[in-house]
Amino acid sequence: MKLDSFIAIDFETANSDYRSACSLGVSIIEQGKVVETFESFIKPPKEFGEFDPFNVMIHGITPTQVKNAPSFDLLWEKLDTFNSKYKVPFACHFSGFDIRVTEALLKHYGVAFQEIQFYDTYTIARKLWPHLVNHKLNTLCENFKIVLNHHNASSDAQACGLIALKQIEELGKNSLLEVAENYGYKLGILDSSGVKTMSDFKNYGSTNYKAYDPKAASSKDVVPDRDVNLGSDLFAKSIVFTGELTSMSRKEAIQRAVNNGATVGSGVSKKTNFLVVGISDFIDFNSGKKTNKLKDAEALSAAGQDISIIDEEDFLKMTI
Repeated sequence: MKLDSFIAIDFETANSDYRSACSLGVSIIEQGKVVETFESFIKPPKEFGEFDPFNVMIHGITPTQVKNAPSFDLLWEKLDTFNSKYKVPFACHFSGFDIRVTEALLKHYGVAFQEIQFYDTYTIARKLWPHLVNHKLNTLCENFKIVLNHHNASSDAQACGLIALKQIEELGKNSLLEVAENYGYKLGILDSSGVKTMSDFKNYGSTNYKAYDPKAASSKDVVPDRDVNLGSDLFAKSIVFTGELTSMSRKEAIQRAVNNGATVGSGVSKKTNFLVVGISDFIDFNSGKKTNKLKDAEALSAAGQDISIIDEEDFLKMTI
């Protein structure tokens, strides 16, 4: 039986607005082999084109580089041609980010599109390799000896594709759908009605906060200041912050977490699902310098606890 064909994608954005995409990486996988990988800068719509210093620090893309780049709707024509012909799913690492970017841009430009199925390598990585202390793209690449120029969109896209193939291979499956079904999931869907996640097939769109128990989502005296995103990767999860954040204050980060249905704790415990580490502390962590919270998280992970150590960038990708 032939292996799956799919398209791995990766976006970089100029700021926190999904419509500010400034780079797109695409890796086309046919029957288990990477056949083409390309990248293009994107000129964001003028009203969303301001470059946040934090984003520039992450990916290094500047306004000058995208000044003469094509807009997203022109790039989509090439991608849509391949997808329409083969009707293959997209693969992303943190699909909650890349698929939301795709949806936001398609809506902004009024582009008509067919139903898009998608697969999240991050979701499966957490299930397939629970022993890893985190499931960031660069961590997986380092573990599986995959060459990666992190935050170069084409390199990230190809790495995502290779990780997806690794997941297919390790489980002895032939397709992304079979891998998803192995863990009781379905492929996610993006269509004109919105987005349904791979994991629980719930809509990513906002739902009124009163629709569920506020005690389950509030954090101390912090309650959502907008409709809660029930489709967030952080919904109904417990998270803890450590270290100084660069893009926002701790207060703003807690509000953002609560707006995505998470509870925020002060210390790492057996209830903690995510430890969010500031950029500088994450660099120290990778160099072997660890805070007590990081040591506690590592110990819990080694004992089989469902806990991931993520950095500020991934926290932002998991929230809106």
